[in-house]
Amino acid sequence: MNSKFATRALVALCLSAAALACAPAQAQTASYPKGAPEVPDLATLPDWDGLWERDQDNVWDNRLPVGEPQVPPYNAEWAEKAKAAPPGRRDSAGSPYNAMPGWMSLLFPLEIQVSRMQVTLLSENKGPRRIYTDGRARSENTLPSTTGHSIGTWRNGELFIETTDIRDDTRLPGGGLHSDEMTIKEHWYLRDYKTLVVDISVEDPKAFTKSWTTQKVFYRRADWEPVEYDRTENDRDAPPARGRPGEQPE
Repeated sequence: MNSKFATRALVALCLSAAALACAPAQAQTASYPKGAPEVPDLATLPDWDGLWERDQDNVWDNRLPVGEPQVPPYNAEWAEKAKAAPPGRRDSAGSPYNAMPGWMSLLFPLEIQVSRMQVTLLSENKGPRRIYTDGRARSENTLPSTTGHSIGTWRNGELFIETTDIRDDTRLPGGGLHSDEMTIKEHWYLRDYKTLVVDISVEDPKAFTKSWTTQKVFYRRADWEPVEYDRTENDRDAPPARGRPGEQPE
């Protein structure tokens, strides 16, 4: 083999390996208990597919009147941490309403897609949320994320979810802090064909003295379809225009 060609090939191989090593993780290996995964029969799953409209105001707990305190039940140590945190701070993960549990305080309609493997939740102004229902489990290698790792179990047409591995630099609704041990438990069920209820309990043994709960209610909108959300439209909070290239700002 030509030595110059061999050298170039070796350099290309090294550069490719380095690029792969530096690339962000876009997937992780699912963890299943020993034996065949227990995947539910599609015929036993409820018909939740489609768009749902959130009930009441966009607050943490729809059972509380607007203006009622919605502060997490911090212990003394974490109450001081929350008090000392800069007001209105936005952490590296962005808005609290793009991370769990704030993700469930939806401003736009909720789209639900149910399959045997997972329940996928979509909303036009935020990233998707996936609840795995195929028997997989979390592991010590599960990567933390803003929405966490959600495992769901179907019981008589109702969905029970446990979410863990939520990044500890995200914030709670209202900007509150939480630790790396926060766990979120949800119970999804139909009150009637048109009404979907979600009971949510947030537990954090490091930061809370008791669970922090809420209830979300959604109404089926069978004749709705999604509309694109464009952040540039009617964005009154956008910074002033910079002007044309070469122009000096006023």
